[in-house]
Formats: sequence, structure tokens, C-alpha cells
Amino acid sequence: MFRVASLSMARGSVLRAKQGCRLQSTSSAPAPKASFGKLVGRVGGAGVLLVAGMQLYQLNNPTENEVLFNPATVFARLPGAKTPLEETMASELQYMGLSMIPYRGISRLWGFVNDIELPMWAREPVYKAWTYAFDCQLHEMKYPLKEYRNLCEFFSRPLKEGARVIDRDPRVMSSPVDGRMATIGVVDGTSGIPVLEQIKGARYRMDEFLGSIPDFFTNPTPGKRLYHCVIYLAPGDYHRIHSPIDWSVEERRHFPGNLFPVNKLAVNFVPSLFTANERIALLGQWKHGFYSLTAVGATNVGSIGIDLEPDLVTNLGSQDRLGGSCLSKVYDAQHLVSRGDQVAQFKLGSTVVLVFEAPEDFEFTVQPGEKIRFGQPMGHFTAPDTEEPSTFPSTAELIKHAPPSRSYFGEVSHLLGKVFGSALQETTEKALSPDASLAKSRESLGPAYTNKEIE
Repeated sequence: MFRVASLSMARGSVLRAKQGCRLQSTSSAPAPKASFGKLVGRVGGAGVLLVAGMQLYQLNNPTENEVLFNPATVFARLPGAKTPLEETMASELQYMGLSMIPYRGISRLWGFVNDIELPMWAREPVYKAWTYAFDCQLHEMKYPLKEYRNLCEFFSRPLKEGARVIDRDPRVMSSPVDGRMATIGVVDGTSGIPVLEQIKGARYRMDEFLGSIPDFFTNPTPGKRLYHCVIYLAPGDYHRIHSPIDWSVEERRHFPGNLFPVNKLAVNFVPSLFTANERIALLGQWKHGFYSLTAVGATNVGSIGIDLEPDLVTNLGSQDRLGGSCLSKVYDAQHLVSRGDQVAQFKLGSTVVLVFEAPEDFEFTVQPGEKIRFGQPMGHFTAPDTEEPSTFPSTAELIKHAPPSRSYFGEVSHLLGKVFGSALQETTEKALSPDASLAKSRESLGPAYTNKEIE
């Protein structure tokens, strides 16, 4: 009996041991998954720390231009005391914290994702989801949804014929984009340092934004003023930029920079936001004097396309340390742009800034906060157009400044260049240099004149 009981107890112990092994093996099965999750978390954390370390290194080792044009210290370069809004904007320490976020790298990654071709079956649901989120006007687009191969093509979709009516009254300035008017006004140059407004109560220097100041401030024209406006494009808006008037584009200036957001929260918090961000400025003349149109980049909108230079690429990794620099191209041959002509495009949505000379009776017809569509009037002047001599280039001036005639072989070479995308071979890279008349005011206007680079 004792032997039987012992055998029974032994068998019970073996069975319990086997069951325990099964339970232990079952409970330990998820262990590899947990380990893999920890590994992913550690690798991700290390990546974040590496990027933050690189950003911190760049902040602690700024280039000369980054020091000169640091938006965090812009208040020391602005005239007068801070406004109430400027008192609440980011401090130098807060700005450094914001700058540790790799906005340029994030935007390049977003651009890579946007360029991925979507399968035909996925295009319509993806684009309709975006439309639902951002209120896109699909009835205005030129092509069916399935024709857009990727998100980038959908974001920059063209309008169908007749979707916009362009006001061509010569006394009217048309809107260059679909968007919301953020700021309007007259450029304040009373202190000797012309300033613009990124939002009411927050200023930034015009010479740092455009790279120089127009001749208007050294040789003012009687009866004229310099005006400015800021138009914000939302993600759901039409993203192409058109000419608001007839004018001559003489120069392109590319300012590599950061890509902070440009939404309402950002413009109220980041000092000198539009001079901090990457942008492309087109400068020239219209019949009333100076005219400039600037496309300002933003987070996930690092790619700005210019129709005059289709090969120009923005937000390159090689330009990450060029903040505060200006890459300029001066066109030897004038490029006449008519009202309504497309001049540029964003890959998502951002901001357009106009700075222009106009008669002193010019009035904006759109107020801050109001929506406006491409082609609609945004301002007008009442003086008859024939009362003032036009500064727009005449036919004789165009002939005078035209490039010399080419031989037969030269003409063939030029045409072949156009076919292969080199239509702007006749432009010349030149350094930005201020007029001699501005030399006396360099000190008061700061370093914007002395740090120009040839592209």
C-alpha cells in the first residue's frame, strides 16, 4: 500500500511539473514581442536624441550670418521699444527650444512621402479624405482625381478653365492667390529702418526680409507710398501663385532658412517669423515703381517652385547651414509677366508677401481676416491711370536691353537648350550690391547689405 501511494504521489508530482512547464512556456511566449518593442523604442529614442544633439550643436555653433540675422535677437535691431504683443513673443531661450525641432528635415521627409505614387484604387479615397479634412473645392480642379499620381500633384492641382475671373482694370490690383488676408498697410520708414508687420503689433525689418530696401526710401517719388500685405494659404486652398499686375521681373533672391509653421499661433509667438523661414523673392518694376512678390515656406512646405527657373530646388540638406544668406540671380533679359500669369507654386500651403510702390490714394479693398480668391480685386487707386508717366519698360527700352542677336548655330543651340530645360541660360549670377546712395545708411540699416552670396 505504501508503495502504491508513493507511486501515485510521484505520478502526481510529474503531472504537476509538466503542467507547470506548459504554463510557464505559455506565459513566457510574449517575451520576444516585448523585447522587440523595447528595442524599437530604444532605437527611436536614440534617433531622437541624435537629431536633438545635432540641432543643439548647430545652435551652439552658429555661422556668422545666423548670428547676424538671429530672429531671437531681432528686437535689438528694431527701432523703438517693444510693442505689447512683442513683449509676449518667444524669448531667446524659447526660440532656441523651438529651433531644436528639425523642421527642415521633417519637411523633406513629408515631401518624400508626398512624392510616392499611389495605386489607382487608393487615389480617390485618399484625396477625398484630405478634401473632407481641409475643405478643398474639387469642382474647380482641372483633372479627375485619379489623374493625380501622388499627394504632391493633388496639392498643387491646376484650376480648370474659367474657374476664376481676373479683374483687369488697370487701376485695380488682383489677388495673386486663394487665401486669407492676414495683414495690410503702409511700410513704416519714419525711424530710418523700414519695418513690415507679420501681424498687427509684431514687426520685422524689410531689409532683412528682402535683402535690401527699395530706392523709394533714398529717392522718394512725390505722390507715392510703399505698401505691403500678407496673404495666408491654408492646406485646402489652391496653391499656385499668379501675377497680380503687369510687371517686369528683374531679380530672384533665395533665402535658405528654417521652416517654422506660419499659422496664427506661430505668427503671434515667433519673432521675425518671415525672415527666419526659407523664402523666394521676385523683385522688379511695374508702372508705378518698385514691386516684389515673396513666397514664404513653412513646415512641410519647403518646396517652392518658380516658373522662371523650373530647376531651382529649395530645402536642400546642403543648405541647412545657410540661414541668413541670400542667393541671388539677376536676369540680364527682363521677364515681362502679365496679370494672371502663373509665377510660382507651393507644394502645400504657406504665405505670400507683397511689397510694392503705388499712388498715395491706393486703398486695400480686403481687410485682415477676410477670404480672397485669385483674380479678385484686393486694392485700387482712384487717380486716372494716364496722369502719371509709366515706369513700366517701353518697347524701345526692351529693344535696348534685349540680348544681342545670335547666329544661326547660336539660335539652334539656344532652342536645344530650351528643349532640355535650360531656358534661362542667358541669366547671369551676380552678387547683391546696394546702390551707392545707400552707403551712408548701411550702419543704421544693419548688416543686411553686407552678407550676400553668389549662388
